[in-house]
Amino acid sequence: MKKRNIAMAGWGTWWHVFPIKSLIEHIDKNPEYSQKISKIIRFGQKNSLEKELFDKLKGKYPYLYFQNIVSGKYRRETWFSSRLKNIRDIFKFIFGVFQSIFYLIKHRIDIVFCKWWYVALPVVFAARLLRKKIVVHESDVRSWLVNKIAARYADRVFTGFDWVLAKSTRVGQILSDEIIAKQSIKNPPKARDLSQKNIELTVHEQLFYSNPSKTHLLVIWWSQWSKRLYEDLQNTIISNPEVFKNYEIFVVLWKENTHLKEIFEKIKNVHSFDFITQSEMWLLLKHCDISLTRAGTTSLAEQKLYNLKIVMVPIPWTHDQYDNAKYYVDNYDDILLDSKDPNYKDNMLEIFNNYKNFKKEEIVLDISSEISSAKDTIISELLA
Repeated sequence: MKKRNIAMAGWGTWWHVFPIKSLIEHIDKNPEYSQKISKIIRFGQKNSLEKELFDKLKGKYPYLYFQNIVSGKYRRETWFSSRLKNIRDIFKFIFGVFQSIFYLIKHRIDIVFCKWWYVALPVVFAARLLRKKIVVHESDVRSWLVNKIAARYADRVFTGFDWVLAKSTRVGQILSDEIIAKQSIKNPPKARDLSQKNIELTVHEQLFYSNPSKTHLLVIWWSQWSKRLYEDLQNTIISNPEVFKNYEIFVVLWKENTHLKEIFEKIKNVHSFDFITQSEMWLLLKHCDISLTRAGTTSLAEQKLYNLKIVMVPIPWTHDQYDNAKYYVDNYDDILLDSKDPNYKDNMLEIFNNYKNFKKEEIVLDISSEISSAKDTIISELLA
């Protein structure tokens, strides 16, 4: 049996990079896949999130390698500086294509998997020139430019939603097995100080010892472009204690917003975290009733697996998050909260006043099978 060499290319924020990590972990966990693979080359850029994740995985998977390449980005802004950068990046893109050709030949790559954004495109072009198999996955309701181009040359295109790209197959989102609920603690220990490092135990304790009649709110806006949102939320909670007194609020700040933790910790019913892993996230997803979040499709899909009522605040300057949010409004009766609206804070207060007694309905769902389904379909195509 000839073993396959696979290239995986993609770049971006947390929820665009993690699906490739999840695919690699799923391959390793299933011998029927891992036995058919000789090596996986992770294409990306140095000093990036994908490189950071690779460094955490490389000791665990001996067949995993990282390959740094250069790529140009197309900017739609009309500023003169943006136009100059676009001209410069044409040459970076061409250089990236030649780099990719060299590395695809060097590593004897058979299949290229394209996930998202501009770092993936030189690899796709190189694969097309070398007549290699190309598989694309698009997460969003409306495809970004890179995947629109990549899909034209792909042998197979998968999507998270229907009618996103021509001749595509909907498989849903690529989610991590780490968010599958583990066995709950039957006799949790007494509550400990929130500063201790064992976050999983701390979350358990908070959830078990919080008033079960309260509405549990998860706030998870991530690091990028969210500082003002966290500050607005702080001010709204502090200024309206009667509205929020029936909430138990769990705020994940991430690395760039940890300076706000001191203020959050002064609010009695707010529990804040600098950072939590996906293997700890399931606790919050399982026990929270409402989420206040951005509108990235991977994160939304994770929250919907646990049937949270989702209040979405899309990143203002990207079409994809607004389209994703509108889909969830139309199909799940979730809520779009527009931060561009001058009445944004008043609208947020009204939403949480209306839902202060909300408890989500527990649903029976085989989450493990739901998560595995998309990955099994994609990996089977990569190895076909």
